[in-house]
Amino acid sequence: MEKQIEYATMLSGKVAEIFNKDSEFHIDQKELMEGNNLTHFIHALANIMPTHFYNKITGEDKNSLEFNHVANQLVFQYSNKVD
Repeated sequence: MEKQIEYATMLSGKVAEIFNKDSEFHIDQKELMEGNNLTHFIHALANIMPTHFYNKITGEDKNSLEFNHVANQLVFQYSNKVD
């Protein structure tokens, strides 16, 4: 298994845990369907959290838009990857 798939599998599993009633950080899926909660959740998951994590691990201070450029570079890098 390629390393990025291995990491994605681990991360997906951890995110899935928040939908488990016994999780310390439980989120009821019904709550996500109320108002704009699903939009807020996806924004937090796809933009805010990765930007925060990237800044912590690299010591940089990128905003979400700047980090999006980094993410787009990775998409391009991996889409052109020859196995």
